[in-house]
Amino acid sequence: MQSIQRFILMALAIITSLSFAHDSTAINKMFDKNWQILASFKTKEFHQDFKELTHLNIDIAGVDVKNNYIDVLLTSEDYQVLANLGYELEITQTKGISRGPDEEYKNPEEIALLMQEFADRFPEITHRVSIGKSLEGRDIWAIKISDNPETTEASEPSVLFNSMHHAREIMTPEVGLDIIETLLNGYNSDAKITKWINQYEIWVIPMFNVDGNNKMWNHDRWWRKNNRGGYGVDLNRNYPTGWNKCNGSSGWRSSQTYRGEKPASEPETQAMMNFIETVRPVFNISYHSYSELVLYPYGCSPERTATKDVVETIGKEMGRLLDYAPGTPWELLYNADGGDIDWMYEQYQVIPYVIEVNSRKQGFQPDYAQWRDKTVQRNRAGWQYLLERLEQTGIRGQLTQNQKALSDFTINVYKLDGNGKRSFYSQYVGQKTGYFHLVVQPGTYELEFNSGDTILAKSRHTVADKLAQIAIDISN
Repeated sequence: MQSIQRFILMALAIITSLSFAHDSTAINKMFDKNWQILASFKTKEFHQDFKELTHLNIDIAGVDVKNNYIDVLLTSEDYQVLANLGYELEITQTKGISRGPDEEYKNPEEIALLMQEFADRFPEITHRVSIGKSLEGRDIWAIKISDNPETTEASEPSVLFNSMHHAREIMTPEVGLDIIETLLNGYNSDAKITKWINQYEIWVIPMFNVDGNNKMWNHDRWWRKNNRGGYGVDLNRNYPTGWNKCNGSSGWRSSQTYRGEKPASEPETQAMMNFIETVRPVFNISYHSYSELVLYPYGCSPERTATKDVVETIGKEMGRLLDYAPGTPWELLYNADGGDIDWMYEQYQVIPYVIEVNSRKQGFQPDYAQWRDKTVQRNRAGWQYLLERLEQTGIRGQLTQNQKALSDFTINVYKLDGNGKRSFYSQYVGQKTGYFHLVVQPGTYELEFNSGDTILAKSRHTVADKLAQIAIDISN
């Protein structure tokens, strides 16, 4: 039906006398050699316009939620369709005419060299690993920053910061690199950073979509997806949770939100999923651009989280610190299914966020000298807040049996009111090391440890303003 409607609208646009915001002859010239344009329009109703744009498979570049603007990347056909529907479009960039990406931004090879350089300069607190190979065989590099980097210290909570699910968002690796540089340079000179590195396992993946970024540099400056078959899959619509659930992705290979043939079809997606299962971070930030937003699960309307008080409270505080708008994707923008943060949250109860850096004034590829340092410095408040939040309200501990870690268990978490009446709060999948880390608000909680249908143990805890450390051992 989408293809039929699109064809009808295109035909109407061609045969009907149109009132373009720009001269149609000039527009046709702009689209010679398959050029595209970046255009914007002022919206009166975000959700309605997003619904229509998504239905037409229009590439939505970014938004300005404060001033009600939407940016779109258009072919000549897209432009004609939207103009015929009454959209008053203002052209801001033209691919093939406008300046390409600033070469001071990093490509995959440069990221790989920088990761090796960090490991060589700071061997006592870094461990560089490949979390897997991309479709075209490139390593996806991660770096662990901790006081015993070669050792997995299960007693220490971990946190993950990753960048560039989408290839054209070239500012996002700079945020990841700045996290690494700030932590490494601050060790043993900044008391707070030293404490974080000594007490936590901090992981950073500065460039996730390495194949797509390579294509962006060499073939298409606005390329978004990986490079599956030359048409690409949107990695952030390819995760199993909510895959193809709410019209928040596309089944068209040509669409910028093409979700792939099946959930987790892409090796990059599989690499991230395996990594999360192994590392089990308490928090995650996935950096994207642009729109100055802090997004949290879930992507499909009208779902809300069981631990909404925690996820939303932390998200709103990051929004306040960054002066970014916080909310779920469907509340602020549009439905988005198959995203990484939904999968992380549902599968392993990671508290995850997408941060969309930069405004529409800067776009995907702002001038490096003018905007790089401003962007990374502004975003330090967000990731540093999560590191501080690790030691605040929550419950962390280990489940053992005769002093040996149990690896197969879940925890049903109940919150108790002032009268001792309990209500279901959340469920947590235990780590293979027996450890668990529950991020909760102050209050009294009952934990029910289960293996299948068997209740292994129960415990009750009152959480104040600091992380409660507990140990639960069951004997035969």
